[in-house]
Parts: sequence; C-alpha cells; structure tokens
Amino acid sequence: MLEVLGIDPESESVYAALLCGRPVTPDDLVCTTGLPLARIRAALRRLQSSGLVGRQQRRPATYIAIDPEVALDGLLLSRQEEFHKARVRAGEFTERFRRAAATRDPAEVIEIVTGSEAVQQRSDQMVRNVRHQLRVFDKPPYHDGGLDPNQPELDLLSRGLTVRALYDAASIDIPGRQQLVRMWTEAGEEARVLADVPTKMALVDDRLAVLPLRAGSGPDPSPSFVVLHRSAVLDALSALFEALWAVAQPLRTQDVTGDAPRILSEQDQLLVSLLTAGLPDEAIARQADLSYRTLQRRLHALMERAGASTRFQLGIHAAANGWVTGVEVTSSASRT
Repeated sequence: MLEVLGIDPESESVYAALLCGRPVTPDDLVCTTGLPLARIRAALRRLQSSGLVGRQQRRPATYIAIDPEVALDGLLLSRQEEFHKARVRAGEFTERFRRAAATRDPAEVIEIVTGSEAVQQRSDQMVRNVRHQLRVFDKPPYHDGGLDPNQPELDLLSRGLTVRALYDAASIDIPGRQQLVRMWTEAGEEARVLADVPTKMALVDDRLAVLPLRAGSGPDPSPSFVVLHRSAVLDALSALFEALWAVAQPLRTQDVTGDAPRILSEQDQLLVSLLTAGLPDEAIARQADLSYRTLQRRLHALMERAGASTRFQLGIHAAANGWVTGVEVTSSASRT
C-alpha cells in the first residue's frame, strides 16, 4: 500500500509492527513478523532513512515508530513535490516534441500498426493515457467476437474520465454483447446508436486517433490500423464524431437488455418499416391505408414512445431495438 511512497511491502509490515507504541528490539520484530533477523535489520535501516522509525541508544538497541501523521505526511509532501517536478519536466518534453512535430515530414503524422497483438497493445496504451475523454465508433466485425469486457475503459470510467461511444446498430445485436453494453453504461459510459457507423475508431482527447487501415476491417488474422497524431485529418475525424453524435439516438440499455422488449402492433410495425425504407409521408399513408392526419398522430406517438425528437432518431431507435420488420413495400395501394 505504501509502495507509492517508496516503502516496500516488507518494510511496511515491520513499520506496522512498530505501531504498538513501545520500543521493540529486532528480535521482538522477528517474533511479530516472522521475518529473518537480517531482513528485519535491513527493513529498519530503510525505515530510518525514510524518517519513519527512530532508534534508541540502549543495549540491546530498540526502535520506535515515528508518528505516522508526521512521518507519512512528510513523505507525501516530498513525493508530491517530485511528481510536480516530473509533470513540469513532462510538459517541457511535450512542448519540445510539438515544436519538432511542426517541422517534421507530414508522413510522420501517420503511424501504421500491424498484427493483432501489436494493435491491441497500442490501443490499450492509448486508452490508459486518456487525460480528459475517449470517443469511440463501435462497429462490427470484431477480432474477439465483440465480447471482450474492455477493462481499460472500465479503469478510465473508475477514474471519473468521460467515455462516449457511438454504436453501429448491428453491434448491439450480437448475442451476449447487450450485457456488456449495460455494464459499460452503468459504469458511466455515454452511449448512442446509429443505423450505420462509418468505421471503427477511437479518439484519445484531441491528441490521437486509431482506425483500421482497410475499409470494413474484417476479422483479418493480421490487421493493420492507423494511428493519427495531431493534424488537420485528426481535427476532421473529431468533427465527424461530434456531427454524428449530435444526430444519434441515446442508447437505453433497458431497451437493449430488458426481459420484455417493446412490442409494436402490426400496423405500427408497418409504419416503422415504411419510414425506415425512406418513403415520404404521403406514400406511407397510402401504403398503410391511413389518412395523412392519422399518420401524423401515429408517428408522433411512436416518437414519444422511442424518446425521439426527430423522424431520423425514430428510425435509428427502430433499427437498434428490433422494431424494423422488413415488410416489403408494394408498388401501389388504394385507400378506402
């Protein structure tokens, strides 16, 4: 626990044994901790140098713990000062890197990573270095079947960072993946869904992006991904994410994973199918044998049910939640 302060576990156990408040000898500590005498003495020397233990000049020599409130606070302040200096130094290195990047060959803005293991390692490294937010386009197919619990993202969320994921509708239809989506959203992920996400992609703050080199990104045994550094291309990908996020439908995990999915009447299924097929309202009314006014009321009710504010969002919600039945559109219909 105290390793972050430079105290190894063995020294920590010796220090804990000294917290009895009375002077003890190394032999006493052998009995208390079960450690050999040589290792006890080595731990005591380390604790003394860290200011956690005092030695009393007696025969035999005895040791007593320094008040943790004083000793540990001193170590914490010292380590915080070291972290501050390291952060300042890291900032200097970052600035030097950016200045050099402004004059380097444009081809160096692009990094190609090939091979499943290398891609996974690079992706995990990027996720662990998120400072503010991670933005993701989530789209099948997946090299792992789409059922990886994604521990790096859970770690990000546990640190209070922002994760926004835009799911392709097909990605949440994979058996077993609904439970994962629920786990991520319950951990704090903001999730939305689109009928067709253009590509897989991860954006780390405004610093890095990773996306597949090949369109479609099938389950290639040796995939290749592109890592983009700060550039106009990265800015364009960021703008693309925000534009699609603005029109995407919020993903309600209870709709995706609930035991009782929402069931539409046969006529509402027809309306949704015709709407998602791209027919104008007049044609939908003719196909469904409804008046135009009645159609508007029915569509408005469906939008309220889906929590959608636009027809586009209704169509996305329908695709994501199994409302689209694939009804074949006839060439004409008569309305009595």
